[in-house]
Amino acid sequence: MYHSIFVSSDDLFELYSKKGLEKSILMFKGVLTQDILVLLAEMLANNLTQFSQMGSTKKMFSIFVELAQNIHRYSAERVDIDGKKVGCGIVLVNEYDGYYSIISGNVIDQKHIANLSSHLDIINKMDPDELKQYRKDLLRKEREEGKVGAGIGLIDIIRKAKSKIEYKIKPIRDGVSFISFFIELDKEI
Repeated sequence: MYHSIFVSSDDLFELYSKKGLEKSILMFKGVLTQDILVLLAEMLANNLTQFSQMGSTKKMFSIFVELAQNIHRYSAERVDIDGKKVGCGIVLVNEYDGYYSIISGNVIDQKHIANLSSHLDIINKMDPDELKQYRKDLLRKEREEGKVGAGIGLIDIIRKAKSKIEYKIKPIRDGVSFISFFIELDKEI
């Protein structure tokens, strides 16, 4: 039996024709292998080169890559591809009149939510100088065993966007939730 979550054509049309939305530059939902990540990055770079001002496109591209890599590395929804566990999620890049929105989402283990929320709340309150120093401090720290990165990706996103990372957490079943990140990047940056 086939099961799906169906979006009605009215809902899809509303998304397609939403006022203020000039262009959806990229939408992807699924398994984010390294090859797919590279392909999506190429597609995004091509769309940005063709259609956008160059002022903030490098920063927007960098934010997209960071969010996609977070899904690839940290999503609790994993698929085995050629012996490697790869994360699944969703990422959208939209262009509006004066800004871009970059949105991502993935399943997260409940046990990581408190630390991640605390980290986001702390860095969202920091000014640019505090973020810069905090980033340096994290890079100097010895990494915990089994940890992939130094924990600076979200800091870099805030520094590039010059705005907070909005996030929402929605419990979906025992032990896991869905986390969504929302970033706006002014085109004038």
